[in-house]
Amino acid sequence: MRRRALPALGALLAAGATLGAAVPAVAEPALEWQPCPENAEVQCATVPVPLDWEQPDGEQIEVAVARRPATGERLGTLVFMPGGPGGTGVDQLIAASPFSPELSERFDVVSYDPRGFGRSAPLQCDTELVSVMPDIRPGPERFAELQRYNQEVAADCRARSGPLIDHVDAVSVARDIDALRQALGEEQLSLYGISYGTLVGQMYAEQFPERVRALVLDSVMDHSLSAGDFYTTQAEAAEDSFAEFAKWCAEDAQCALHGEDVGAVFDELYERAERGELHAPGDPSTPIGPVELSRTAMSHFYQPDWEHLAVQLKALRDDQSAPTALAVPETVPYSVAAFCGDWTIDIDTAEQYAQVWQRQAEAAPHMRFGVGGGVAWGCVDWPSPVQNPQHVPQIRTEAPVLVANALHDPATGYNWATTVDQQIEQATLLTYDGWGHGVYSRSECTTSAVDRYLVDGVVPPQGTHCAAVPPTDNPPTKPYVGWDG
Repeated sequence: MRRRALPALGALLAAGATLGAAVPAVAEPALEWQPCPENAEVQCATVPVPLDWEQPDGEQIEVAVARRPATGERLGTLVFMPGGPGGTGVDQLIAASPFSPELSERFDVVSYDPRGFGRSAPLQCDTELVSVMPDIRPGPERFAELQRYNQEVAADCRARSGPLIDHVDAVSVARDIDALRQALGEEQLSLYGISYGTLVGQMYAEQFPERVRALVLDSVMDHSLSAGDFYTTQAEAAEDSFAEFAKWCAEDAQCALHGEDVGAVFDELYERAERGELHAPGDPSTPIGPVELSRTAMSHFYQPDWEHLAVQLKALRDDQSAPTALAVPETVPYSVAAFCGDWTIDIDTAEQYAQVWQRQAEAAPHMRFGVGGGVAWGCVDWPSPVQNPQHVPQIRTEAPVLVANALHDPATGYNWATTVDQQIEQATLLTYDGWGHGVYSRSECTTSAVDRYLVDGVVPPQGTHCAAVPPTDNPPTKPYVGWDG
């Protein structure tokens, strides 16, 4: 799809002045805001929405929302769409504003827990069952076990949660956001999505283009991919991040594996894990499998936190304790259910599954698979219907769309960003020439570019790049396996 040429600077500034104007409310707000119990500076409320949007008069559920009111001259409402899938925006807003002081001054910052998670009618599934992940590597017996496990989990969640399990897709979440818009009394919304939240943002813009004042897609999902291409591009992104980690180790003496072949070290660990010989340093009772090894490494690419990863890999190799314990990735409570509502994973046989894994291994000879490959397996034989199958979103908003992505993102690869940039006619791509997942707060350059767009409506020139910030200059964050933490 061809993208329109960007208007001249004068036209951009004129458009920015229009976009930056305060948006009038269209109705009296219908939310009963109360101080959140965890933080009285943040307001909490709930929005009633249909469990099934195709039956608007049917059963209703409550979506939990939170708000940090603008601290200065209010410009409008800025909706923070969390990642995951299944990440809680309410918790993030209660902890701190995800935005700069300037945006916090000009906007009411609002977020939500997506349906089925957090405080919004959370899915009820057997905790022990969903915490025991099967071996997702290929093989006839493993594939049969994968099918059996997915069917068992789905049946358990359905028995405990009812039909909600069929309606936790991104389109349903997007329609919930529009119900929130109406309850807020707003004609239009400014929206910022991070990671899986960018899929929700694309679905919102596709369905309600006239309701979009501004839309930022930070670390963007490409919803046009087939199952096979999804697996492969995810593996490529993970391997790219591993290559950047190995490059840093070769160049920086701070790396605990400096002077060694990092790829060979990791491959040795992976082979030991495949043989059942790898365990937590000094603790033979805690085995580490090959999938767990790769997932743990990938979780350190999110910030990235290369120093601790190198220390932990060396400790595993030498069977010696490390200054920091081996980080265990966190997971959102059965987020697979939401993912399976958005992606058709048409893999029916062990042979097909083996072929997919072979393609992944070729694309990622060290990691063997990518972040998405560690999630999509849950959709094999998942019995719920795919409410929002892959497609090229038809986004025709009047407002320009800002796409932002790191050049070396382990979860939403840069090739996804360039594809989405081409798919959306009015999109502009902002590139962060560094590493990690999530662009907005990486540097003054990335923050100011997004802020100028959200406040004034002025997008950066097409092809704008922000310089990389050395990972060692950023404090590490807790690891997370998913599209966003």
